[in-house]
Amino acid sequence: MEKIALMPHTNHLLPGGRLEITIIESRFIRMMKDALSEKRQFALCMLNEGTESDPVKNLPAIVTLSKIIDFNQTDGGLINLSIEGIHNVKLSAVYHEYDGLFSGDAVILPSWSPLPIDSANECLAEKLKRHFAYNQKSKISDDKLKYDDISWVCLRWIEIVPIEVYYKQLLIAQDSPKLTIRFLLKLFQHG
Repeated sequence: MEKIALMPHTNHLLPGGRLEITIIESRFIRMMKDALSEKRQFALCMLNEGTESDPVKNLPAIVTLSKIIDFNQTDGGLINLSIEGIHNVKLSAVYHEYDGLFSGDAVILPSWSPLPIDSANECLAEKLKRHFAYNQKSKISDDKLKYDDISWVCLRWIEIVPIEVYYKQLLIAQDSPKLTIRFLLKLFQHG
């Protein structure tokens, strides 16, 4: 895989998810232009809240290759991007470019296979439906909602559950969503 641009962010995005972000810095505007002209892909990198000041020390090994779905400029000159997560990739090297943009060498990781919801974990899909109904932050179109796929449901929960990036990385590094299912069932049992 060619070198990709890296965008550290405290909002988290995984394959199949959508996110709206605002960019103002010239390095990220360059990243956006490169992505739109298909010169270079980019990935969103999970950061914990409060670690934005020193992202190089806090960049995780697994990041999400993303694509721009839509963009617009606000009256104040900010650029809003709607992005979608495509694949998880693992960074093997990170570089710091002339304008402060991070880039890296990466390899695509295997995706979790779609798995049907069963009676033991259907509560996770139901709780996610309720969460999205009350929280309009989700910009996933109805045709992309996959409440019948526990892998998709688990990825959405990993995006939104407020746990440290270290633990999110541990969950997405697994070969299947089994550990995430166990974690979420325990979490909601005690929550």
